[in-house]
Amino acid sequence: MPAVSSLQPRPAAIEVVLPTYNGVSYLEAQLATIHAQTLRPTRVLLRDDGSSDGTQDLIAQLQARYGAWLQVLPSDGNLGCAANVNRLLEATTSPYVALADQDDLWLPQKLEQALALMQQLEALHGPDTPLMVHSDLELVDAQAQPLGYHYLKHQRLDPRRTDPRDLALTNVVTGCTALCNRALLRKALPIPAEALMHDWWLALVASALGQIALVEPPGVLYRQHGANVLGAQGLGWPYWRQRLMQLLAEPAAGGSMRAVMQQAAQFERRYGQPISPLPALMRLPRRRRWLAVFQLPPAQRLAKHGPLRTLGLYGLLACLPR
Repeated sequence: MPAVSSLQPRPAAIEVVLPTYNGVSYLEAQLATIHAQTLRPTRVLLRDDGSSDGTQDLIAQLQARYGAWLQVLPSDGNLGCAANVNRLLEATTSPYVALADQDDLWLPQKLEQALALMQQLEALHGPDTPLMVHSDLELVDAQAQPLGYHYLKHQRLDPRRTDPRDLALTNVVTGCTALCNRALLRKALPIPAEALMHDWWLALVASALGQIALVEPPGVLYRQHGANVLGAQGLGWPYWRQRLMQLLAEPAAGGSMRAVMQQAAQFERRYGQPISPLPALMRLPRRRRWLAVFQLPPAQRLAKHGPLRTLGLYGLLACLPR
């Protein structure tokens, strides 16, 4: 059992939210890397979502070790990932909040680099502007050995595409790399049930109502261990096979396309600001959709990351019922 670091890093007005679920194998190591940050957060807020693998016993040991620095919220049932994160975010009070996953490892300067960029953005746009900074991830195996590539390139995602129109279709922000300011949380919470994932919703709000920026270089070692909620599959046959199986299992859902549409529609209802033509297109009869697509102004054209993803999107537009 590793000892708590005796170093005294500079404190920072940052809280970290750490949702857990069956993470006994990795949680202790991850928490140690958060505690060892060159800018140590004022506290970590943790809530377990009903683990059955010994995670709750480990949390009790970790709470005794770290004391008040580790605040554990009541584990009152299984909420699911996004709702668990929402519960944690609503309990935060600091000017800045970072999101963490239970099975990653943070490099020592992750928070310091993120806060430096965040404060640059606040100097430009003001602290009342919703802001988010995030980074790429270095992929490692279950034993934290490097796999030799980074997440965004492996997934063929362009982190520069953070316009709301682009983010409405494809999320490029991985939550466990993100730092949010208080203005963003005031605008984004509560995370609605229609949100596909908490990080996607937070990114949409930051993009449409504020700013998103990318930290260089990656500050997170992203474990690939076979039990990741999402993981980094790349765009090979396993990725397309999974998408096909999702489509075949529930054709009316169109894979995740209907959920993407519902998320965009919920954003428009809450903020009165359309971020994608997709909901309106899906309300049209199928035979009229493609004509409507090609009548869109160039700035509103639907395009995903890469031609194959875009082709799949247009195929679903043609096939899905209203």
